[in-house]
Amino acid sequence: MAQCNQCDHSFRSAQALFAHCRDKADHPFCEDCDRLFSTFTGLNQHMQNAAVHRSDSESDEYASASDDDDDSDDEEPFCVGCNRWFVDLASLYQHLATSLKHNWCFLCSRDFATPTSLDQHSSSPVHKGLDFECPLCSKRFKTPSSIALHIESGTCHNISRAQVTAAVHALKIVPTISVSRRIEGGSTRVVSYYVTERAFNGTAYECYLCHRTFRTLGALNSHINSPAHDTDEFKCPKCKRKYKLVSGLMQHIESEACGIARFQVVEDFTTSLIDQFMKRLKL
Repeated sequence: MAQCNQCDHSFRSAQALFAHCRDKADHPFCEDCDRLFSTFTGLNQHMQNAAVHRSDSESDEYASASDDDDDSDDEEPFCVGCNRWFVDLASLYQHLATSLKHNWCFLCSRDFATPTSLDQHSSSPVHKGLDFECPLCSKRFKTPSSIALHIESGTCHNISRAQVTAAVHALKIVPTISVSRRIEGGSTRVVSYYVTERAFNGTAYECYLCHRTFRTLGALNSHINSPAHDTDEFKCPKCKRKYKLVSGLMQHIESEACGIARFQVVEDFTTSLIDQFMKRLKL
């Protein structure tokens, strides 16, 4: 059984756990890398430092700094899945490309269970270029939702996720993506919480809202200031699934899970909204 550390649900497989976390905007999951993190702090560090999320200039600097180490990291002609050695790398690559036992992605050096899984992976944003620029800091990303997540995280000019939510609601997008409970003209409050040692219950630090426990005070503070206890702010116009953050809704649309739009439509729509969004964010 696979356990979700964010909401304590159990799943029969790791794939089911990842699918669950991918659909939850309040779970620290990197859609591009298909990777789950234990905290939003870890996710934010990953977004800033991982090579796959670097801008072109940062990637070039990283590559040049790593050139001296290339000789010591030479790949060996060994297939782990088949426990088999090959004469050279060319023979190994031919094996990976033609063997029915493998569904190998040569860009990621990763094997997939089925040809369908490989096809889905190959057409996913993980193989896209860094085509989208953050309008605030010029850092580049592979998907529109990655820009939204980057800004919502608070690492870009200290803009909070509440400010992002308010700016998007003010755009009054049609068809509506805002949850109708919002009061016209109301302002979004930016609230930060700080938990003290009084949260210690004798064995662990306990969240007074959901009663989850954490081993450290820092972990509890990260949890209480994450979107875990935010209210639903956005909804998919087609399937009506609700999300706490606009980045979660954007990831849902980008995945084409309910067929509301093709990924290219999401790209075009996001590009057209950037100027309007920036004006609202600066008000």
